[in-house]
Amino acid sequence: MSGAEPKTVIQAFFDTAARRGGAPCARFKRDGRWRSLSWEEMSCGVLRLAEELIDRGVRHGERIALLGSTSVEWTMADCAILAAGAVCVPIYLQLTAEQIAHILRDSRPKLLFAEEGAMGKLSAAMKISSQEIPVLPLERVLADASGPRVGPPVGRDVMAVVADLEMRDEATIVYTSGTTGVQKGVVLTHGNLAAEIRGARRAFDFGDDDVGLAFLPLAHVLGRMMQFYSLSQGCETAYAEGIAELPRNYVEVRPHFLCAVPRMLEKVHELVEARVRELPAPAGALFRWALSTGKQRSSLLQKHRRVPAWLFLKAAVADMLVFRRVRKRLGGRMRAYICGGAPLSEDVARFFHAAGIMVLEGWGLTETFAAVTVNRSDDFHFGTVGKPLSGAELDIAPDGEILVRGALVFKEYLNLPGETRAAFDERGFFRTGDLGEISRDGFLRITGRKKDIIITAGGKNVAPQMIEGMLSRSPYVNHAMVCGDGRKY
Repeated sequence: MSGAEPKTVIQAFFDTAARRGGAPCARFKRDGRWRSLSWEEMSCGVLRLAEELIDRGVRHGERIALLGSTSVEWTMADCAILAAGAVCVPIYLQLTAEQIAHILRDSRPKLLFAEEGAMGKLSAAMKISSQEIPVLPLERVLADASGPRVGPPVGRDVMAVVADLEMRDEATIVYTSGTTGVQKGVVLTHGNLAAEIRGARRAFDFGDDDVGLAFLPLAHVLGRMMQFYSLSQGCETAYAEGIAELPRNYVEVRPHFLCAVPRMLEKVHELVEARVRELPAPAGALFRWALSTGKQRSSLLQKHRRVPAWLFLKAAVADMLVFRRVRKRLGGRMRAYICGGAPLSEDVARFFHAAGIMVLEGWGLTETFAAVTVNRSDDFHFGTVGKPLSGAELDIAPDGEILVRGALVFKEYLNLPGETRAAFDERGFFRTGDLGEISRDGFLRITGRKKDIIITAGGKNVAPQMIEGMLSRSPYVNHAMVCGDGRKY
């Protein structure tokens, strides 16, 4: 990194904790009541846990698996693993015992953090993989980290380990399904993580006074990228209780931003539309007028054009009469959704923007530790996935495949040298498997997936995602799959 920027995300966390001190860092619910950890408490807890790992014999480069749901304990364990110089292997909680066994066989972790509810599945996975791995209860992390301590000052040895970490050192191995369905371990270095977070910090404008609501699985790169973004940027993170409690958590936490997948936004949009249909005719007409006004304003802002005074006043009235109520259900302070993982309907994005909430849609892969491109609050184009993050270089192959090169691109697939070589072209660009096109002003539009291309009887290549997306806009269609290989239409 340039200047005085830290070279790893774990160093960035400790630097931010030292700057923020007693300010709130993490908020979580226990026994029906919201509790909080300051940055100082969070930092101290991570240091203590890292010391425990080192005391247990964990050495630089050894792997520690992490199996659990999104929680403050997950974040503390993740940070402690990195601070101890080890490599974190996150495991998605919903995987089967057979899938978990494959990850354990492939990565060979020295230790494993797991939450109590996963112990049965984990035991079955260890039997399948013929391994006995020491398990540390994830629920104990918070209590152990904050408990009384006797001995020398905490963290002295750990900070020496953190200072010695190099950009080329492995930081995490995240498993992703390949074209054959067999999970591959994507090896990401400290340099990869640092490059991604550096790009995200330049793309997003959240700060010390902003609160993010963590909801997505931290075993996936999108949620985990936002975890490290907040820990580096100084934002407070509130951990949602679950999908059923999300509407209540919105109101209780009053977040400024949230990382989401398109289906979450589509459900909010569908719920609003359903309630509008139930309104009396005058109220329904008022909502449609407000939405039309908001979309007019949104269109001008996207084109970087000035909003005329008459439209500015209309939009203010629409906001006061209609959209303020919509935002109130989301806590009243929501400024932006960071969205990725699948294509988002342009209509849904425009609806939220009309209501005063920006949707920052992006695109990326496990192999790039989440985002490669993203829309910015001051530079966006709905229907696209934005412009590249700083340090990411894009190219489009002759067949339309998107190619990526830069410091955020992964090191290798674990134990798969052949697949690693095949994943890169002769210039060092990573072959993403996604198809796309770049507009004259630099915005990337995803047009399909290379392996999903339909070849008709006439030899024409058709990307089915565009058609499937149009079908899915219908309130009567939840999922759509377009077929046509070998047909004349």
